Amino acid sequence: MSSLVSIIIPAYNAAKFLPRSVASALSQTHPDIEVVIVDDGSTDETGAIADRMAAQENRIKVVHQENRGLAEARHSGIKAATADYIVHLDADDELLPDAVAFLYDKAMTLHLDFAFGSMIRVEGERSYEIGHPMEGVLGSDEYLHFLFDRRCMVAQGEYLCRRELWSEDIFPPRDRVLPSEDILMNIRLSARVERAGFFNKPAMKYYYVPTSLSQSNRLSSMDNWETFFQLVEENLEQRGKLKELEQELLCMKLDRLAFYIYPLDTQRPWISKILDDHRFELPRRYRILQCLLRHPRLCHWCIVNNRRLKRLFKH
Repeated sequence: MSSLVSIIIPAYNAAKFLPRSVASALSQTHPDIEVVIVDDGSTDETGAIADRMAAQENRIKVVHQENRGLAEARHSGIKAATADYIVHLDADDELLPDAVAFLYDKAMTLHLDFAFGSMIRVEGERSYEIGHPMEGVLGSDEYLHFLFDRRCMVAQGEYLCRRELWSEDIFPPRDRVLPSEDILMNIRLSARVERAGFFNKPAMKYYYVPTSLSQSNRLSSMDNWETFFQLVEENLEQRGKLKELEQELLCMKLDRLAFYIYPLDTQRPWISKILDDHRFELPRRYRILQCLLRHPRLCHWCIVNNRRLKRLFKH
């Protein structure tokens, strides 16, 4: 097996950050690297910057496409990649120098389909490590359950995995740009994962850029969230896993309704069904959210001000 690892960087209007992320990919101590940049219909200088870097460095290849969203950009990058193992890196983040070497070694020695490192979260001048709540190797069912743990960070991109896992049916419908696409894809991938390893060694820097809650929420319509949860439920039902994960899925729904949709129409049948679901003894956080969501303006006010207080005390 070749030791080549493909680092896939989807980029949409990322001209400001792309050179930093590409430099971190090329600076890996792992000796055998290729970098695949996917320009996802950018309207700034992203495409031109990517082409200039590729002209200067033969380890870089560039894919240009119309804007199709993050999932389709990852899809195009995987198609263009030639290595047996891939790493996903967002264009505004960066890999630490020994990330690929460490994760590749773990994948080889422990026979892993996925190898996850931890990350360093950067907020302005402040940075701190965020580790996994556990270390070790999980089997397929354990990995699926872990995806519904609110402490799980698998969507952040600090992992190396086998490219052959990413078949066509892993990706969301091409005619919809869904929220939480990485979560949906990882749930689908979990059916093919036999061994996933988690290690609390930082592999990447995740640059957090705070935006207002109201502005970010408008990017995720209620229709798209409804489709997202339908696809999750369909996958779990097909695998006979829905019943055992219903409580965790309800918590995920409450979390997404509270933090990612405003204004919220509580009269929509699928939303009112979530708010009226009292089959489980939920953790206190979710019992409170379920009550607050009946009053969307109050819920939004509480969340916004809670975030403001947290930022105030952090500084």
